[in-house]
Amino acid sequence: MSEHYYISSNKYSLRERNTKKRGKVYDLLFRVITMDGEEKQMQIRGFATKGLAKQGYMEFVTEKCELVKRNPLKKKNPQKEEPTVGELVRAYLATLGNVNKESVIYDKHNIFRNYILPDYENIKAKNITEESLYNWQDRMWAMKNEKNGKYFSHKYLTKIRGLFSTFLTWVEKRYGYKNYFLIMDKPKRRSPKKEMLFWTREEFEQFIAVVDDPTWHALFTFMFFTGRRKGELFALFPEDVREKTISFSKSVNRRTFGKGTWEITTTKEDKECIIPICKVVQDEIKNYAPKDGKFYFGGDQPLAATTVARVFDKYIERAGVKRIRIHDLRHSFVSMLIHLGANFIVVADLISDTVEQVIKTYGHLYQEDMDNILAKIV
Repeated sequence: MSEHYYISSNKYSLRERNTKKRGKVYDLLFRVITMDGEEKQMQIRGFATKGLAKQGYMEFVTEKCELVKRNPLKKKNPQKEEPTVGELVRAYLATLGNVNKESVIYDKHNIFRNYILPDYENIKAKNITEESLYNWQDRMWAMKNEKNGKYFSHKYLTKIRGLFSTFLTWVEKRYGYKNYFLIMDKPKRRSPKKEMLFWTREEFEQFIAVVDDPTWHALFTFMFFTGRRKGELFALFPEDVREKTISFSKSVNRRTFGKGTWEITTTKEDKECIIPICKVVQDEIKNYAPKDGKFYFGGDQPLAATTVARVFDKYIERAGVKRIRIHDLRHSFVSMLIHLGANFIVVADLISDTVEQVIKTYGHLYQEDMDNILAKIV
């Protein structure tokens, strides 16, 4: 059953924005009243013209709304109520559409639902105290992951705390309730730095020798010798792959809000780049015949990450090489580049990352090479 609303005003506003694929589009914004009496802003995005936006508004109102003079479910002469954290969280998340990708908003929804709202859903915003936030913080840092029984990483907990603090800063600016996180000490946890796993060229050759399916052979070769993120490779169209270059301008996102199991989005850096490829990948392109369909890998549907991971593990076991993750093929490519003498700018350009992030993530590999070079000076 489709959702219906009350509407007490025929006013709406249009917001203009520019997109890479379609140029100028218009987003429609107006207020509705839900069947339980909640007043909220509705947004319909991506109309090509103002006329189509107006038509879209009329169709929505005609099909899904009942016109009323005022909120029919609102109590008469109600006292002004202080908002709860749950109400403000939903208002905050509704503002993120123009600043975050849907996959990012999806992750934020999950963090609020799993780690913040269980404690604060029905708490009035005015009742959030420094003491209550310290208590929440202590519980978070003592929490263990139900899947593996281990403590969450300090990095992940800091991400959760940071999102909560950003939300409270938003609340402070709009409603005046103080964000106590700004004066609180951040927890510290000493955790051992995880060793970065990657394959050498020899280990990859041992692995790829047992891959007997053409699609998987081509995909894993692309991953190891381009270092691109899996979502970018899953989103490739046949026309993106040329004799000596590959065009990366999009990615497959499976973190969606019920509009389908996947969607095509821009890359993580929101930019299009044409990357030169090595001879190994050039030869792979010549030997690989894509299936009929929209996608270079997968045909009519993009490959599913879970399927790829399962197949990857199967061939790892068959090849007898050390177990790594799919994402570690990106690390393997960067490691190979660094050991061949590539500087950080070249590495960053080839994998479409920032020089700062490359240094932060892979700087220790470069240090090893410098030590080996200096050791030869006698």
